[in-house]
Amino acid sequence: MLRELKHRRSFIDEPNEYRILRLVRDSNSISRTEISQLCDLSKTTVTEIVSRFIEHGFLESIGEGSSTSRGGRKRELLKFNPRAGYVFGIDIRMRSAQVVATDLNANILRRESFPHDASSSATTILQHIATILEQWRALDANLFAHAVGIGIGLPGLIDERTGIVRVADTLKGWQGTDLRMFFEERFDIPVFVENDVKAMTLAEYLFGAGKYIPNQVFFWIGDGVGAGIMIDGKLHHGRTSSAGEVGYNELGYVLASKERFPLLYNGQKDLGEILADPSIVRAYHAGGGDVAVCTADAVAAAAGAGEQIAMRVINEVTSVLAVACINIINMLNPEIIVLGGSISHEPLVTRMLQDKVREDLLTEPAQAVEIHPAKLNNDGVVLGAVGLVLYDLFKPSHRSNALPIAVIEE
Repeated sequence: MLRELKHRRSFIDEPNEYRILRLVRDSNSISRTEISQLCDLSKTTVTEIVSRFIEHGFLESIGEGSSTSRGGRKRELLKFNPRAGYVFGIDIRMRSAQVVATDLNANILRRESFPHDASSSATTILQHIATILEQWRALDANLFAHAVGIGIGLPGLIDERTGIVRVADTLKGWQGTDLRMFFEERFDIPVFVENDVKAMTLAEYLFGAGKYIPNQVFFWIGDGVGAGIMIDGKLHHGRTSSAGEVGYNELGYVLASKERFPLLYNGQKDLGEILADPSIVRAYHAGGGDVAVCTADAVAAAAGAGEQIAMRVINEVTSVLAVACINIINMLNPEIIVLGGSISHEPLVTRMLQDKVREDLLTEPAQAVEIHPAKLNNDGVVLGAVGLVLYDLFKPSHRSNALPIAVIEE
């Protein structure tokens, strides 16, 4: 059965099987009768499907529940077995990489990371990752015998249909690299490849601040600026997989203003330049801030503590960010915006941003949208990579009343 799952064959292609497996996954325990009622299926159909899942280890019996209110016989309870399969997640960054192994509920079981030089070739880094996976296989053959997929998140424009890196500004020399072929040839496991910000977006949708909210935008600020878009519970890529590349949007006369942004504006041309972490730190130092403060999150923390120069910088940052968010809100009308990156950890940032967004002239959508800090932080990309596999494996329907597809214990 795992072989069928790996290659997405017929066993779990029928909607009834998806519905049942997802329902049991998202229940602590459930009986066949309850499954029949909630899925509107005959008891015979439910019994047949459940028996196959039990046979292959995806469901297990956990004993009997209480009797019915009319004194009927007790019903056998079922639960999902997350150790029936395993997923590998890979997060590749400019100067480091991380590999994890998880169960089918995205609980991390193994983790290994390593630094690398920014000039390292794609082949060198991918071979290092492959070596880690080979070592894990030698230590635990069961992990690979029951593996259902590998997910990879990395910066750049990624063709998620082929797994090929199309544009790589951050990872020099990676353009044209076929990550899917590299790992599928070595491990015979389906491979899913995605841009890092889009992977973080999916992670926050499946496991984080935007859990199961179908229409949302993830806005990330770090070495650059990017966004991920969920529409009706699906990642939006666009024709060239470049949807969400808001960092390349030009500032225009409203934002390119030394008078309005005396600390932050320094001749930058686009959002990615003016909102990036190095720009925030430079603005703080330009205002006379402590030169020992050398990270954007430290500037945000100082603002949260009431330090005046830091507060001026964060005020300018959130003003620029509010303009970008308002444009997104008026165009896409999302339910929430999730703010990721180092400055998102400071509560003052999201409070200031929320207040400024709600000053928009088109008041109703601006008032309706909520802004939340990301929850997954440094694990956003790697859990998003795992989420790529789980999302495909359980094929969620995208109706507004669709059942959630993944659960992580709080």
